[in-house]
Amino acid sequence: MAAGRMRSTRRLRSWIVEQVSSGKYPGLVWDDEAKTMFRIPWKHAGKQDFRKDEDAAIFKAWAKFKGKLTDGVQDNPASWKTRLRCALNKSPEFTEVMERAQLDISEPYKVYRLVPISEQGVVVPEKKCRVKPTKRPKNRQSSESERDGVSQEKKIKLEEVTSQQVSSTTGLCFDTVEPVDEITLDVRIEESVPAPTGVQDSFCVAVQYLGQEVLKRQIQGSDIRIMYRPSSIIPPTPAVLEGRFPCVPLPEPPSALPASEELQALFNLLPFMERGVVLTSTPQGVYGKRFCQGRVFWTGPHTTTLGLHKMERKTEPVLLFSKDAFKQQLDHFVSHGGEPPRCGITLCFGEELSNTEDPSGKLIIVQITLPWAEQQVHNTQSFMDSISILQSLASQSPLGEVTLNLVTVSPPTSESAA
Repeated sequence: MAAGRMRSTRRLRSWIVEQVSSGKYPGLVWDDEAKTMFRIPWKHAGKQDFRKDEDAAIFKAWAKFKGKLTDGVQDNPASWKTRLRCALNKSPEFTEVMERAQLDISEPYKVYRLVPISEQGVVVPEKKCRVKPTKRPKNRQSSESERDGVSQEKKIKLEEVTSQQVSSTTGLCFDTVEPVDEITLDVRIEESVPAPTGVQDSFCVAVQYLGQEVLKRQIQGSDIRIMYRPSSIIPPTPAVLEGRFPCVPLPEPPSALPASEELQALFNLLPFMERGVVLTSTPQGVYGKRFCQGRVFWTGPHTTTLGLHKMERKTEPVLLFSKDAFKQQLDHFVSHGGEPPRCGITLCFGEELSNTEDPSGKLIIVQITLPWAEQQVHNTQSFMDSISILQSLASQSPLGEVTLNLVTVSPPTSESAA
């Protein structure tokens, strides 16, 4: 089985490399010069600006390559996307690089890495992802229980699926079949590994000067300070550098920026950012406090008033991102679709910035995304894609029902893995 698995995944790898290199698909590009990582467009089909011919082109190409675009099969971009996502996630030759993904922008994308053979380790047996059109014998449940002791049979009607299942349903992938009297799915649900400690307390910070990205860094922890650190002959002490918080220093403007009045204004602005801004993550949300002399304006997804939002000095910290509001938006997204919740905030140093302005022309822009929020949106979208597949399957059944045979697979122990 291992040899067969390697042949299958090598086929996917060579196909992916060929498609990325071809340049035929919008948004499918290499993410690094060494061509070890690639971006793949990841816009949700429920978005108003979703373009099936462009945003789902690579997913449709994989379905066509696998021979799934046959007559009678519903034209469903969500099913195409789920099929390729399943193939990438179960292949040992690919790994998702979540910290490089951008899911809350107008043209969202994910990043996958091509895993070298030396890093792939032991090839595990392939997970079952199939639909079996069968007639269910009367003693099916008892015979399955006698065989493995861990399976149970449940008939799930699609209208009973609620948003509470988002956190507990993962890893569904299916193939469609011709209409039959009953559709039976064998689904393996792996017990999720507990998230590492502090995974929600992290920030992904991207700094832009005049629209050009000059720094990107992910910080673990509940507090960070974004500040300018002037060059000095005598380096400051670690205590001064950090100020008790992990520091994201604003770099000197790169030489690639062309000489202009805006560049000179940037040089003049940076010294006013010495003490910077401190961000703190709490159970209520992310707060910001300004210490620098330079002005700081911000935009975020949970502002309740229109106009400019300025971060004042010598005042209480400002709530920039509300976790309660994010949860409500996520629940609404599950129930009604539409745009997924945004997972970050934007800071503008030295200049005014409103929600309607394009930040690319500003001197200093700091984009801050929250990896824990992006992961929740990712899990929700995966769940909704799976439900879309179930609805497509149910529409092919005269009974309008799908029977799931649920099998819980415990994580392997160190001995079994060895």
